[in-house]
Amino acid sequence: MLHRIWQMLFRPGRCAKPCASAVKHPFKSDFHTIVTKAGVSVTFKPTDSVYIFDSRNHNYTSLAGVQHAGHNTADYPSDEVQDMAQQIASEHARIPFWPIFR
Repeated sequence: MLHRIWQMLFRPGRCAKPCASAVKHPFKSDFHTIVTKAGVSVTFKPTDSVYIFDSRNHNYTSLAGVQHAGHNTADYPSDEVQDMAQQIASEHARIPFWPIFR
């Protein structure tokens, strides 16, 4: 019995650390946001993917474009990254834009 447990835990080929191909999940802290009069730009920092949301509909939920820095969203599910970016953009829609320069 002990030998069987040892085989399951320490058999060759098992990763002691999470494997490089393990799926990662985005956190809000992984994003950087820039709000302008034209819209919101949300950058996913781990992959430098930029999600641009248009302010014309006043809730920043319409995705105007996505710009990847060469490797898409890497080990992160692209739908989760886009959903989190959209959630962050819509949260910024509640904050009124007050331009500093007039």
